[in-house]
Amino acid sequence: MLKFLNLITNNYFLKQKLKVIGQNSAVRRLTDNWQGKSEIGKNIVNGKTNPKLLKNFNKFYFLRDLKSEGSIKARSTARSLVENWIDEKHNLLSKEFNSQIMAERITCWSFNFSWFAESGKLDLQKKILHSIALQTKFLEIKLTETNNNLEKIIIIKGILVAKSILFEDIIYIDDLLNVVDEKLKILTNNDGGHVSRSPVLQLNLLRHLIEIRSVVGILKNIDAESLHRKTIKMGEFCRSFQMPNEYFAWFNGGSLVPKDLIKQTLNRIGYKNRIFQIAEQTGFCRLSNIDSVVFVDIGLKSTISTNTKASLFAFEFYYKKEKIISNLGELINSNFKSAKNSLASSAAHSTLNIDDRNNIDLTGRRKTEILEVKFGKTKEGNLLDITHSGYRTIFGLNHKRQIYLSNKKNEIRGKDEIINIGNIGTIPQKANIHFHLDPKIDLIQTRSGSILLKHSKGFVWKMTSDNQDINIQDSVMFTPKGPIPCKEIMINMKLEKIRAYKNISCNWAFQLQK
Repeated sequence: MLKFLNLITNNYFLKQKLKVIGQNSAVRRLTDNWQGKSEIGKNIVNGKTNPKLLKNFNKFYFLRDLKSEGSIKARSTARSLVENWIDEKHNLLSKEFNSQIMAERITCWSFNFSWFAESGKLDLQKKILHSIALQTKFLEIKLTETNNNLEKIIIIKGILVAKSILFEDIIYIDDLLNVVDEKLKILTNNDGGHVSRSPVLQLNLLRHLIEIRSVVGILKNIDAESLHRKTIKMGEFCRSFQMPNEYFAWFNGGSLVPKDLIKQTLNRIGYKNRIFQIAEQTGFCRLSNIDSVVFVDIGLKSTISTNTKASLFAFEFYYKKEKIISNLGELINSNFKSAKNSLASSAAHSTLNIDDRNNIDLTGRRKTEILEVKFGKTKEGNLLDITHSGYRTIFGLNHKRQIYLSNKKNEIRGKDEIINIGNIGTIPQKANIHFHLDPKIDLIQTRSGSILLKHSKGFVWKMTSDNQDINIQDSVMFTPKGPIPCKEIMINMKLEKIRAYKNISCNWAFQLQK
């Protein structure tokens, strides 16, 4: 690294290049892909928020907030903050010069240069462009050193954006785009889903691709068809993950993504993308009709994600724009391992578990396989038929779930079946089928054993089951606004005599009443 720093500072040709930057030479005007929040920009301008205390200060995301505020004072504030940063940051070995942070910083500077810098003095413009050029040289070296797939893509983005604004020839742009394509094959599946199965990482990567695409699009004679196709495919996946309430389904961190961020990103794709019905490789299925959506997890634990849940065969159910059945969400800003483990458990999701054991071993010591996935869509409705082996080694059991969403009636029906495959492991005592209800829903249990789900918007659904051992329990849902009390419906299935039977099943249904 020190050898590189010496090379950079003593490179004659680089010094000559930097001298002419800003001297009667135009820079390319770039258009930022993203919009900031004017309220944050207003607070910065008025001194209520110190931008240096912001989480991503060194990435300069706040420039977008200042731009959204839009005043002359916001421009001058932006110029001052950028200039002060350049004057204060001389140590290229500091964390501020982490390659990903650096790439994000020069991307923000470049995309917003015409807004904040062109109205300033020429000397300031030269200083900013000098810094961009220097940091870009640093990134070109770091690109050869890192083996991290995402980091390579982010570095390439920074290089392309910087060289674009500087009107530098990118003689190796085809090589850079080939590297992006190569890394996308590692990071994404053929169905467009991120290999982590995390919508957070999915959206993050998609936003990087959109920025790359926007820069490449203004360059001539560049074949970026592969990049465009992959961006569209990932956009389709994100749109499929978006529910009628405009948020992501709450799987693998989906509850953490703000609605406006999802909307803004999908709007940049360019057109209304197709919505998948089943993405078997990444592991999700979407059943839908005019009024309702059922979103089901049919995938196994990711090997690269740190936020994987034991949510196999869990589902969320939406009626119009309202969530009916959910998962319990994420613990925000907490280091309590026990609480995080609880929210990662099968019991925290609307699925079935046996003897309070997870259907997926999050430690990886116990193997779970998807044994069957069948999805059919007809005029009558959508039918999903799925089976997994998560309880085979400990209890000698498989779990089979069927979910049917009618097109002609406002009705969702399900069947959970415990299949005995032999005298393996210990004899289980019970299986619990969990249905976690949105906090806007109150429950009333009738004398017949059915349960009425009364939504605050006025509509009512009725839940029925051929198993009368149904309990209503108090629970807590962890939302981005904090924990909120909610209700849970739990069906208990007795399994003590499972060895005497081939299988034990439970049918359940939700029907709209009014």
